[in-house]
Amino acid sequence: SVETGEKLHQSLCHASFIYGISIQDDKIVTCSSDKTFKIWSVCSGNVKTIHVIPVAHQERLRDWSCDQVEHWLSQLIEESKTSLTGNDIADKDLDVLCGIVNCVGEERNKFVKSVSLLRAFDGIPSEFLCPISMEVMIDPVVATDGHSYERSNITEWLTAGHSSSPYTNTTLSTRSLVSNHNLRNVIETVFFK
Repeated sequence: SVETGEKLHQSLCHASFIYGISIQDDKIVTCSSDKTFKIWSVCSGNVKTIHVIPVAHQERLRDWSCDQVEHWLSQLIEESKTSLTGNDIADKDLDVLCGIVNCVGEERNKFVKSVSLLRAFDGIPSEFLCPISMEVMIDPVVATDGHSYERSNITEWLTAGHSSSPYTNTTLSTRSLVSNHNLRNVIETVFFK
């Protein structure tokens, strides 16, 4: 509805523009150039953040300062003053972390899921991820916008009738795709050898 759309527009706050959105049932996933994706729950017209996950952050989780951890936590938990570091988030037992940040119930579930996802994504270079699916690419190709995508994702995008870049929203000069052999070789070396 218009009202829900307005609430959604007001609620989807990222530090930069949103370049991807996926909607399934009562969940919405947004990807932003602020290098985060957020998972949202839509219930009775209200939109609330379930998870905030930095996507392929340039720094490894273990290198996060107290301020970076606090900023991440502030997006998950209302009162999130803490002196945790990235090493703490990476290494400490989840129950111990929940006690430190003093979260219970739904906040605890959200925190545990977000920490688990954060640990899983730790250290993956953003260049390895398709901007459409946010998954590691297996068959990367370069579109005329100069960005690399997983072949099946960009092909699906173009087949759906889009003529703009899914990353920059600028018009693509052609629909031609060129295999990115160098990127594929680097990804294979890191993940599959």
